Amino acid sequence: MPALMIRFLSGRYHATAWGRNVNEGAPEWPPSPFRIARALLDIWYRRHEEIPEDAVKEALILLSGVPRMSLPATASMAVKLYQDMGKKDGDRQPVIDASVCMHPGEVMFLELPEQASPQALATLQTLASELNYLGRSESWIEASIVERLPGEKEWNCLASEDGTAVNTLRSETGYEDLPYRPKITADGQSRDMTWLEALTISTATLQAEGWNKHPLLGHAAYVLPEQRYKKPGRSCLASEPLCYTYALQSVPQPPVTQTLIVAERVRAGLMSKSRQITGDPEQVSPLFSGKDASGNPLKNHQHAFYWPCDLDGDGKIDHVKIIAPRAITPRERAAFEALKKIWSGGSDLGKLILLHAQPLAQREDALVVESSTPVVFGRHYKPRAGSFTDWLVSEVRRSCAEVGIPEPAAVEPVPLLPCRDGAPIRWSEFVCQRKGERPTHGCGFRLTFSQPVKVPFAIGKMAHFGLGLFTAKY
Repeated sequence: MPALMIRFLSGRYHATAWGRNVNEGAPEWPPSPFRIARALLDIWYRRHEEIPEDAVKEALILLSGVPRMSLPATASMAVKLYQDMGKKDGDRQPVIDASVCMHPGEVMFLELPEQASPQALATLQTLASELNYLGRSESWIEASIVERLPGEKEWNCLASEDGTAVNTLRSETGYEDLPYRPKITADGQSRDMTWLEALTISTATLQAEGWNKHPLLGHAAYVLPEQRYKKPGRSCLASEPLCYTYALQSVPQPPVTQTLIVAERVRAGLMSKSRQITGDPEQVSPLFSGKDASGNPLKNHQHAFYWPCDLDGDGKIDHVKIIAPRAITPRERAAFEALKKIWSGGSDLGKLILLHAQPLAQREDALVVESSTPVVFGRHYKPRAGSFTDWLVSEVRRSCAEVGIPEPAAVEPVPLLPCRDGAPIRWSEFVCQRKGERPTHGCGFRLTFSQPVKVPFAIGKMAHFGLGLFTAKY
């Protein structure tokens, strides 16, 4: 028996069922056949006008009725957002973004009639293959027609009188049995809309004509499978080292040459939030300050790394990554979540938007890496150590060992930092010393490893402040 397969690429499905308000925080699940049919109809209008109307109707009617479904393990979640609306911060409109989450790449199947014609299935496949999201645009999907339900799957979402109400697609017979159908006027004459024409009616038209719901919107009670998917919770994230990633919004965006300055301001912001949360202006988490209770520097890099990043390669800092090399406490987590802006001397330098907290173990692997910011070494070159090039190579290998990175098989100097929209940037243009320190400069390298290493990583004297940062070279 054929089925429509939908793969949820991002592991999220964002949609609000017809008749529900978004601020109820109740996401639609499973995806309504009514919603799927209207999404496929939109694909036909915009991309496949060459397909005859009758063929489209024959294909979409396959989704009507009360089909069986096979659903993945899921869990519901909701995030409260504040829409800008051109107002002040305190007047922003609260909106609840509810969604269903699952493992990325999970699939659902919707049963199609066994007697479906090959032509109808082919048309449905043509339309479904170009459907790249369902519901809200964040719900990335792939859709296709399969000949049968895979052997390891089962129909676990079935119609039942004692089930949960699910929106379905009314069949053509059910539509014709309605006591009143929407009208269409053509050539001065009024007639009932066909099933396919009714599927196109907008919400505004329905409201203007006094309908309280869509004429093709059906309802059926389904027994849904138990939500077995366990979302990563706070306790999970707090038990391992993390990489917090923020988007940096600033006008103008700071140049990548100011990496050290931005990193210092981010550190100052986190220390400030730590003081506010503890309620003691003298008490700051060692994770953020890098010092113990006696004011002595922590050893073995057991404090945060602050890495401003230029992810799109345009020479401007657009993100900030903060590495917590150990499990964090609830107060430290609260400080991460409270960090919204960076300041300098009372001036607002930019807004920080927390995107996610990712376990360090989930960083990507790379065999070849290249400098994104210059490496600054804490020791000075001495002629008796050999040539300057040999000294640089030995310092790179020593610095890698200090932060637990395997010794690179090859170390090559890189004279300039490429820039997507302009001239390459010289390493000497970077600010490489903190306030009160003697001026210094850094160097760039390309490192090749015999085994993959986790990226990004940073080495050198200023590794905790964004210098010496290496990213994958493709």
